Amino acid sequence: MSMKRKAVQPLSSVTAPKKSKVTLESFFSPQVPLPKKSSDGPTEPSHAALSSEQIRVLHMVIDEGKSVFFTGAAGTGKSLLLRAIIRALRKKFSKTKDAISITASTGMAASNVGGMTIHSWGAVTPNCNDINLMIKCIKTCRPALQRWKKTKVLIIDEGLL
Repeated sequence: MSMKRKAVQPLSSVTAPKKSKVTLESFFSPQVPLPKKSSDGPTEPSHAALSSEQIRVLHMVIDEGKSVFFTGAAGTGKSLLLRAIIRALRKKFSKTKDAISITASTGMAASNVGGMTIHSWGAVTPNCNDINLMIKCIKTCRPALQRWKKTKVLIIDEGLL
């Protein structure tokens, strides 16, 4: 039995098919300037690619003071939008200490957004159904009571449905 060798063309002579040029401007979503908190003092601009729908939600929160609930599948930009909202709120309330509170329903979610659990923030017990007992707990926990009084915007990430 004899084996024949087939001639193989060297890689240097192989050319890729011609493709049309794609520019960065056509690839990325519109850029929205957002304030970025700097450790040196003043805020510096940053950019996040937000969709028109996300920009509308951001406008509702920042400019209109609306309470919003947004949801979506994985990878749809919920975290990007939340970070944009937090940055814009920090800029808006930069002179008001403790005006923004960032919370989440679980410890893991709270650590992801740089906040604390809603139960810890508000000094409430998850399984307590007695509203009078909850109010008493809040009033006796001075740090939580101050948070309730000073907070102008409460963000709850990953709210349990």
